[in-house]
Amino acid sequence: MHTFAERPERAHEADALCKTAWPEFMRHDPVSDNWPRLTDDFADCQLFLCDANDAIVAVGNSIPVAWDGDSGSLPGRGWDAAFEQGIAGRRKGIRPDALVALQAVVVGGQKGRGIGAAIVRAMLVIAGRRGFRFLIAPVRPSLKHLYPLMPMAAYAGWARADGLFFDPWLRVHQRLGAAVATIAPRSMRIPGTLAEWRKWTGMEFPKSGRYVVPGALNPVAVDVARDRAVYVEPNVWMVHAVEKAARGD
Repeated sequence: MHTFAERPERAHEADALCKTAWPEFMRHDPVSDNWPRLTDDFADCQLFLCDANDAIVAVGNSIPVAWDGDSGSLPGRGWDAAFEQGIAGRRKGIRPDALVALQAVVVGGQKGRGIGAAIVRAMLVIAGRRGFRFLIAPVRPSLKHLYPLMPMAAYAGWARADGLFFDPWLRVHQRLGAAVATIAPRSMRIPGTLAEWRKWTGMEFPKSGRYVVPGALNPVAVDVARDRAVYVEPNVWMVHAVEKAARGD
């Protein structure tokens, strides 16, 4: 594990490797325009994992926030709110005590080797270094896009016969000791013109309505008269207790 602070010369490479990991529309959340500030202001909370040949195999991005441990006071909207809260907190000099996981990407060809769990463990290490009590994650379930009409609260409750979550990414966090705190129903909001959405998805939107878009966890709301389409993504807030994780409980 290396942080951007430890190896700043590879920060750009790490960021570039993540660009193809998401559907194109996911790269157009207005809040993510602040992404460069993660490297500028929070370099010690951005990490990458390397193999024996020093090739980057995974990247994790996070931001510190102040959180009292009450699920009712989690950054309300989810990913967007947490990002904005972290930036505002630094500007105002608010002392953080939790780390928010913003992104965890396993480089293509490396999936299925437990590297996703290694990224989360690395974030727990960083949170521990900072003396934080919690790692909190607005988790994007990895298979939810296959069930875009199913409410997130229902999907997140699906379980296997062994009692573990149905969704693989929720299951990774669960096995590392995280618990579900609540659903973030409006975690990300991505608006755009119809031309922009056609470019991002390769789809046509001839009439107003809700469209199932590949890679989206919820349908996209289209308003032809206003030349507008908006995607609102739900996530699942999961909480890791850093001290508990360090003990291996």
